[in-house]
Amino acid sequence: MEINQLQAFDMVTRQGSFSKAARALDISQPAISLRIRALEEAVGGVLFVRGGTRLELTELGTSFLPYARQALSALATGTEIVRQTKQGARGRVSLATLPAMTTGFVSSAIARFNASYPQVDLNIHTNHSDQILEMLYDDLVKLGLLNWPLFSPISLTPLLHFREPLVVVAHPAHPLAQRESLTSLDVVREGNPYWQVDWETETQSWHTHLIGAEQALTSLPIHTAHDLVVHGIGVALLARPLVTDDLAVGRLVELPVQDLPAFARESALVCLSRERQHLSNATRNFIDVLREEGRMFLYPE
Repeated sequence: MEINQLQAFDMVTRQGSFSKAARALDISQPAISLRIRALEEAVGGVLFVRGGTRLELTELGTSFLPYARQALSALATGTEIVRQTKQGARGRVSLATLPAMTTGFVSSAIARFNASYPQVDLNIHTNHSDQILEMLYDDLVKLGLLNWPLFSPISLTPLLHFREPLVVVAHPAHPLAQRESLTSLDVVREGNPYWQVDWETETQSWHTHLIGAEQALTSLPIHTAHDLVVHGIGVALLARPLVTDDLAVGRLVELPVQDLPAFARESALVCLSRERQHLSNATRNFIDVLREEGRMFLYPE
């Protein structure tokens, strides 16, 4: 049984004659007759009552018709899904990222991608770097968003490289927010308190240099420090994408620290090197959206 036989059967039923069905399908009448005859042989009986001005279905034909149309409908649906999958409008995108990288332009990229490609399954996981590498290697995810550079036992290819400046922020009512100029030492000693967020080796060295042995220091996760500062408690060194919206609406202000080094968080969207040429179109579309949303922080290779 072939698809063109089912199509001929459906069209003859709709048109009521072999000749009209042949014209509708743009084939010859003998060709459509051969298709119907072959279909009748396949189902084991006559499908049409011959004779009269209009063909009528036999009991066998009436019973078979809904299943033939169901098969044609399923084929049409499958063909359309394949077309959409090739275009990236359907499929699956899987990303594993560090918890600290789920906000800012990453979250806006997720929202934009979901709105643009509602038929794509989007799976975002958070984990530590070692676990993300394992997920990539075990093919549980296709993409990883990690601190960069990263020394990995597996071969990774960076697809996008981001460099997000770190800025010192405080609530607008914080005493330091009223000052026109500050030094790094002012921030650490008068932050009341200064929340330490360990971004990388350079910032850790900076903290160690500024903070004397007599001064206690609290080291916090990024989002905890952010939450405290938004609520007017202390100051912190945070990545600009994390606080962009807060600065825009006045929930936070950037402190004018004159001697602050040009610290930045560097990250990269990566995939296994062996997988780069095999990424789905849906995954490539997600990469394009993430590139566009994070364009302010893209680091040229």
